[in-house]
Amino acid sequence: MGKLVALVLLGVGLSLVGEMFLAFRERMSASREVQPVEPENCRLIEELENGSEDIDILPSGLAFISSGLKYPGLPNFAPDEPGKIFLMDLNEQNPRAQALEISGGFDKELFNPHGISIFIDKDHTVYLYVVNHPHMKSTVEIFKFEEQQLSLVYLKTIKHELLKSVNDIVVLGPEQFYATRDHYFTNTFLSLFEMILDLRWTYVLFYSPREVKVVAKGFCSANGITVSADQKYFASRMFCLRHPG
Repeated sequence: MGKLVALVLLGVGLSLVGEMFLAFRERMSASREVQPVEPENCRLIEELENGSEDIDILPSGLAFISSGLKYPGLPNFAPDEPGKIFLMDLNEQNPRAQALEISGGFDKELFNPHGISIFIDKDHTVYLYVVNHPHMKSTVEIFKFEEQQLSLVYLKTIKHELLKSVNDIVVLGPEQFYATRDHYFTNTFLSLFEMILDLRWTYVLFYSPREVKVVAKGFCSANGITVSADQKYFASRMFCLRHPG
C-alpha cells in the first residue's frame, strides 16, 4: 500500500512539473514559429560582435552601448575579455562603434556591464550609470562622460543588500534611480527552476543616499525599465507603475 501511495504521489508530482514546464514554454514563446524577414537598411556594426545588452541615447544623438555581458545561462562570445562601453554618433550616415577608455582607478578586468542609464546635470555634465556584475555580484557604477577625450571617468560604486540580480536602472537625479531585479536566486539552476515554477519573487526598488526600498513586487522577472519624459510614469516589460512624486 505504501509503495502504491508513493507511486501515485510521484506521478502527481511529475504531472505538475510537466504542466509547469509546458506553461513556461508558452510564456517564453518557445513553440512559436519565426518567419524569416529581410531587414531593410540594416548592417552589422563592427566591434559589437560580443553582443550588446543596453543602449541609452543623449539628445545630441550620441549613443552609449553596453557590450560583453557574461551572465549565467546566456552564451558567452568572449569569456576571457572584460565588458566595454561603446559610443556611437547616430547623426552619422554610417555610424561606427568606438570603445570608451575608462580612467579613475576602475578595475576594468572585472567590468561586466548590463543595463545603463544617462543622467544630465544642471551644468550639462553627462553621467553614465552602469549595472555591473563583478564576480557575478551586482553593483552600480557611476562614470562622468568626457566627450572631448571620448572617455569615462570612474567616480563611485554603489552597493546595497537589495541590489541583487540587478538587470536595469533608470536614473532620476544624482545617485537616485529605480532598479529591477530579474531573478530571486543567484544560482543558475535555481534561477531556471524559479522561472519554470513562475515564482513571482522579483521586484523594483528605489535607491537614494537617504533611503533604499522596494516599490513594486510580485513579478516573475522584472527586466528593462524606462521613464516618461515628465518622470511621472515608469514602465518595464513586466509592469507599469506611477511615480509617487
